[in-house]
Amino acid sequence: MSTTPSTDVALMLVQLIAITIPSTVVLINLLRRSDNLKWTYRKLSFGLVASCITLLLAAAIGVLSYFFTHLQLPTTIDAGLVLVIFGLLPLAVFVAVLYREHRKEFGP
Repeated sequence: MSTTPSTDVALMLVQLIAITIPSTVVLINLLRRSDNLKWTYRKLSFGLVASCITLLLAAAIGVLSYFFTHLQLPTTIDAGLVLVIFGLLPLAVFVAVLYREHRKEFGP
């Protein structure tokens, strides 16, 4: 694969996304364990996590579309990149389920 400034930036974005995902999961775990938060702060925290996941998915899709349009990668790598993006979707569903659970327990 030839390196260009655009390719280097895209690869850095992929690395940034990969680094951000574990910290988001840790924050979700901390939110699950917090029993002393009021419902408004809990709702705000879930909104922040949901926006983080949404932005991560959007960034990953943007980088993925760059790879598809500007680089001629083998089909197996393209399939792997798509699977990585789809791998983030269960995290979003988990946050939605967790939100419903917390709303029943702590909500109004």
